[in-house]
Amino acid sequence: MTRSSRRILVAAGLALAMTPARVPAQWGRSPLPRSRADVLLDAGLWPQAEEAYYAQSRLRPRAPAPRAALGRYLAMKGAVLPGTVLIEEALKFGLDSSVARALLAPWRSVTEWRTIATLKADSVVSVRPPRDSTALFRLPLPPRPVAAGDAPRTSYRDTVWADVVPRIIGSDSLYTRSPRVGIELIEALVPSLDTATMRLTLHADARSASRATGQRYPLLRDAKDVRVLMTAGRALSLAAALRELSPRWWQLDLVHGVLVVR
Repeated sequence: MTRSSRRILVAAGLALAMTPARVPAQWGRSPLPRSRADVLLDAGLWPQAEEAYYAQSRLRPRAPAPRAALGRYLAMKGAVLPGTVLIEEALKFGLDSSVARALLAPWRSVTEWRTIATLKADSVVSVRPPRDSTALFRLPLPPRPVAAGDAPRTSYRDTVWADVVPRIIGSDSLYTRSPRVGIELIEALVPSLDTATMRLTLHADARSASRATGQRYPLLRDAKDVRVLMTAGRALSLAAALRELSPRWWQLDLVHGVLVVR
């Protein structure tokens, strides 16, 4: 692990220690009125769903619900900034403020971590297989700082091996018996994993996956999971898709909504 990547993980550990736990939104439950685009999305017809989201927004350009629905979809696809801008515009056009807050809440955490996670050069970290079947791997994170006056404890001194899960969970279970952190911690570094050596590469270039060779699968995500479109009409959760594909190497590009495997 390089010095720069260690600094990122230290910063991540401190930030997680100080950040209140976030409650994720219900998976697949949008507070917006259900539309044809939503039906297509749930059916695994993602290209058709995208066309429908754009079409309904063009048809009623100042209607808040179609604009917010398009924004939510773009954020799920990785375009978080354009997506949240559309949701904020929908609020100005009359979207209920509680609905806007629910739609925007998960993406604030993603934006924060994307800002924190930067490298000047690629870095390699040795990781471990996950404990949780829904997790991707276990990542070594710095221990929680010992507060002044506290007696040193082993759980404070040792490296924390946390399951990295494809959910936006903040710090709700980092310092527990089964430590977990969300993928948003490192997603800006478009991580790639050699599954034989369990060596995780954190990439300085957020567009590195666009140059990677391998089979490409579209991704969508929200607060509770990342979905992979395996074939038209068939989407799996990320962990299940990786088990089925059994790749020797994979790269997760949530910034651009792509999984690359080989």
